[in-house]
Amino acid sequence: MSKLLDIVNAPWALEPAKLEQLVAIYCGHLRGEKVDLQAIEAQLGRPLANEPQTYEIVDGVAILPMEGMLAKRMNLFSKVSGGTSTELLGRELRKAQEDPRVHAMILAIDSPGGQVDGTQALADQVFGLRASGKPVVALADGAMTSGAYWIGSAAAEIYIAGDTVITGSIGVATQHVDVSRNNEKWGITVTDIYAGKYKRIASENKPLSEEGRAHIQALVDKMYGVFVDQVARHRGTEADTVLKNMAEGRLFVGREAIAAGLVDGVSTLDQLIADLVAGRKPAKRTNAKASAPAAGAAAA
Repeated sequence: MSKLLDIVNAPWALEPAKLEQLVAIYCGHLRGEKVDLQAIEAQLGRPLANEPQTYEIVDGVAILPMEGMLAKRMNLFSKVSGGTSTELLGRELRKAQEDPRVHAMILAIDSPGGQVDGTQALADQVFGLRASGKPVVALADGAMTSGAYWIGSAAAEIYIAGDTVITGSIGVATQHVDVSRNNEKWGITVTDIYAGKYKRIASENKPLSEEGRAHIQALVDKMYGVFVDQVARHRGTEADTVLKNMAEGRLFVGREAIAAGLVDGVSTLDQLIADLVAGRKPAKRTNAKASAPAAGAAAA
C-alpha cells in the first residue's frame, strides 16, 4: 500500500482532470476495490493493452510517439491512460541517434503530462541532442501540456498540427491522501515511528496539518521553479518572461501558443517530414509577445 500512496502523493506535471481521474482509480484500489479494467476500456473507448512503441522511419526521419500519460516506468497509471515510459522513450531516442538510417527525429506528442520523476532527465536528453547532427523537432497533435510540454520545449523547434491543439499548463501539482478513516473502518491502527522532524510530517495515517501542508507546498514550489527555469532555457528567454506569458498553469489553444512563445509554428506531420528531408525549417520562429493570454487551468 505504501508504494501506491507514494505514487499518488508524488508531484505531477499533469493536466488537472487527468490527475483527478487517475488518483480516483488508485484510491479505489486502496479501499480494496478491484480495478475493473474492462469498465475502464469501455469508458475510454479503446483497449488498455499498450505495448511500448519503437520509432518508425520515413524518408530518413525517425518518428517517436509520446502519447498518453507520462511515467518513468510502465504501471497502472500508464496502462489506463495509454501512456509513455520516459525511460523507454529515452532509450529509443538514443537508438535513433545512433541509427545510420536516421538523419532527423520528430517527437510526435499527444500527452497531458505525467509524473515529474523522469521528466527532467528526458527533457535534458532532448535538449542535449541540439548539438548533435540529429536534433529533435517536436510536433504536438491533440495536446502537449504540463510534463509533455516540459519535454517538448527542449526540442530544437516546436510545432502544432492545427488550431485546436492544446499546449501549456506549466505547473506542478500533488495531493495528500489521508487513509486514517479507512484504517479505522477496518480496525487498523498505524503508529508512525521516525527520526527527523520532517520525515513523516505529511503522513497518510493522519489528517494533513498546516505545517505538513506548508512543507508539501514548499516542495511543489521548488519543482515549479525548476520547470519554469527549464522552459526559459529551452525557449531562449528569461524565467520572468515564462511566468508572465506562458506559465501559472494556463492553457493555450492553437496559435495562441505561438504568440505566447511556447511554440514556433504550425505544420502537419507530412509537411514536417518533407521540410526535414529538404533540410529547411518548417516555419520562421515566431517571438511575438502574448498580449494577455486567457487564463486556463489554475494548476498542472
